Amino acid sequence: MQKLGPLDQLLKMMPGVGNLNLPEQSGQELKRTEAIINSMTPGERHDHTIINGGRRKRIARGSGTSIQEVNRLLKQFVSLHRMMKKTGGRFDPGALRQMKF
Repeated sequence: MQKLGPLDQLLKMMPGVGNLNLPEQSGQELKRTEAIINSMTPGERHDHTIINGGRRKRIARGSGTSIQEVNRLLKQFVSLHRMMKKTGGRFDPGALRQMKF
């Protein structure tokens, strides 16, 4: 199976996203993101709005990150979702559900 390469290269291939200045993520940051997503339940991946303070704390503990990092990831997800809606791109709000690494 062939690897796709860095996430930024994949995002640049998406219509409407290719010309945006997205922050680059190091391998370390991607591993943290992966750990956070893997610490979510399938329900939380499907609907991020159910993630309250207690769930954020559990996700942070389970992923070995801070609550602030969990908040940052959720904020990035919501921002990307809004941007995709504005650009007319098709974005599945349940995309986190499919992001199992």
